[in-house]
Amino acid sequence: MTYCEKCDSIPEIAPQTGTLFLWPPVAHTTGKILAGAKSISLDVEKSPSVATLSIKYSRPGLRALIDAIAKDLLPEELVDTKALIMPENRTPEIDDIARLTSLNAIRAAIGAEWLGDLLRDNRLNSVFQPIFPINNFNVPFAHECLIRGAAPDGTVINPGQLFDAAQSATLLFQLDRAARAANVRNATKAGINGNLFINFTPSSIYDPDSCLRSTIEVVEECELDRKNVVFEVIETEKVRSTAHLSAILESYRSSGFRVALDDVGSGYSTLNLLPELRPDIIKIDRELVDHVDHDNYKQAIVSKLIALAKQLEIEVIAEGIERQEELDFLIEHDVDYVQGFLLGRPANGPFVANPA
Repeated sequence: MTYCEKCDSIPEIAPQTGTLFLWPPVAHTTGKILAGAKSISLDVEKSPSVATLSIKYSRPGLRALIDAIAKDLLPEELVDTKALIMPENRTPEIDDIARLTSLNAIRAAIGAEWLGDLLRDNRLNSVFQPIFPINNFNVPFAHECLIRGAAPDGTVINPGQLFDAAQSATLLFQLDRAARAANVRNATKAGINGNLFINFTPSSIYDPDSCLRSTIEVVEECELDRKNVVFEVIETEKVRSTAHLSAILESYRSSGFRVALDDVGSGYSTLNLLPELRPDIIKIDRELVDHVDHDNYKQAIVSKLIALAKQLEIEVIAEGIERQEELDFLIEHDVDYVQGFLLGRPANGPFVANPA
């Protein structure tokens, strides 16, 4: 079932045969584009005013075409040259204005076309990092699900590469939705029990009630108890609309899930979010945890964050712990949960304590 047309479909970058329409910002840019097309013997049709250029193509030659006409353009010219790809024998109409983009965006999308193939083939895997209560480092409180891609040859594609490509190819909505579903299914297959942390990017969600419904359906399909699923906002510090994020979190809460904010303490903005968003759990920014035992400023901030959260009845996770001294400081200051390489690295299955 399709709940959100944008999230649930993987668009093709371009039809097999078609026409690339271009609207350069100035005549100088037009000249560069014409010279680039001529260098690979391509004909360019021009409108009487030379304001519109059009070039017919057939796949897989589109990438060579884009590279040729873009090779001498400045970054500003790539951004300011408007572009639109139309199917063969079709000219743009008013309804096509919504698809108008830049030559730079089309070039980036062509370069990231592998991501669309990955999503269509469902080549998303997960690893799981344990989160421990401060009084028991043998039995996890939860596992955080971390997405990974798989290249056709089996090579692991890290999340940074996935999400950078998604931004370039305007596939962030589709990748985030697919990653949420894959993490839930992969955790179930791996036998992960107890609490699950599922990451999501707020900018990938337009309408919470529509965009999140497919994720909720996967949770039901896997027969997970909703109270054991925590949806974690990543890149909290980049949130542009607090009202929009608040609506997303309220949608999750009203469906029986818990919510967490990542990277709290990385700036004033994350602290300002707390009164409006009222998360169940916060994660202290790993930069604050790094060598906190040696830094008086970090110590003051971390201790005050923990105290503030407890006053607001919000549970606190300190992440990124790699040294015993960092862990000792956090134990001393009564943090609720801890996560990091010192305690457990991401793995393909649930955490298993080493025998004594």
